[in-house]
Amino acid sequence: MGADGARTKGVGFANVRAFVTEHFGESGWDAVLGSMDPGDRQELLAVTPVGWYSLMLYARLIRAADAVHGKGDLALVEAIGRYEAQHDLTSIHRIFLKLVNPAYVVEQLAKLWTRFHDTGSWEVTRFTTTHATAVLRDWGCADAAMCRELTGYLARSLEICGGHGVVVEHTKCRARGDDACVFDGRWRG
Repeated sequence: MGADGARTKGVGFANVRAFVTEHFGESGWDAVLGSMDPGDRQELLAVTPVGWYSLMLYARLIRAADAVHGKGDLALVEAIGRYEAQHDLTSIHRIFLKLVNPAYVVEQLAKLWTRFHDTGSWEVTRFTTTHATAVLRDWGCADAAMCRELTGYLARSLEICGGHGVVVEHTKCRARGDDACVFDGRWRG
């Protein structure tokens, strides 16, 4: 970890930029950057997908995107999470993912977590073939925007692998004082 705490891979920053420019143009990205602290802006201009960067900087970035282009309800942040899942799970993976149970995909995403984050660990429990709960512990950032983004990411991941009528509820949150974040997912096969 760096002096400012937990780290995340730069690919997430690249996905946020791609989302903003796709939906709001280059001027929309410039507006997000312009709303941020000069130090954050400088760091964001140097981000590469394979580098490691401050998780708190990432939280500030998605909050800035929501402040500039959203309605203040973090729905835009959830849309960013859905966009990231759509782009992270490539077309080749999607073909494979349609053949497995959606809960299996959540378990695999939990295993891949450490490739993209240097803090946090997941515990996934499958209750049925259409219901699973994922618990995230000790993530280096307790921020409601980050959890809202994860909610969108998880929901879209479940949809990509064949879940219909997907509902992911964030029932416990460290940002609300809980000791872990809990995401409860239900879907139809």
